[in-house]
Amino acid sequence: MSLHPDTMLALGSLPRPSILAEPGLVIRQGHFVAFVCSNPSGYDIFCLEKKGHKVMDKENIGSSITEARFHLGPVNESTAGIYCCVYKKEPNWSLHSETLELKVTSEDVTKSPNPGSPETPVFTLQSYTVWNGTHMALAGVILFVLGVIIGEYWHKE
Repeated sequence: MSLHPDTMLALGSLPRPSILAEPGLVIRQGHFVAFVCSNPSGYDIFCLEKKGHKVMDKENIGSSITEARFHLGPVNESTAGIYCCVYKKEPNWSLHSETLELKVTSEDVTKSPNPGSPETPVFTLQSYTVWNGTHMALAGVILFVLGVIIGEYWHKE
């Protein structure tokens, strides 16, 4: 398959999206997982793909929305696999995000790993809380700075 030159120029001209899985990449059978695909510049459509095939897509309903959440579950063995996301922002499609491998287990993944076990969770609920708190603090600082700039501009008039 050959692409039209205009399509080749447009492909990948958008920032690569990011992807993460909540609560993690190892999910107990029968439980739920959410893939969160995001892009700081917004999107028209986000697609979640598994091994190159569309699983589902979400259309953006607001101009300031920068992430799409794809809820899967209850999960089973067929849900396990390699996932990524891609988005469209008229008229272009982005490159694919990094891939994530979802594993479904029959074991309780909430118990603590054995000491010396190589499989320790990378992200915990506490680390997401810290991450979200950091984002909120940064957003507050940005809003404050914008408020000062607007206030000074308005005061000069």
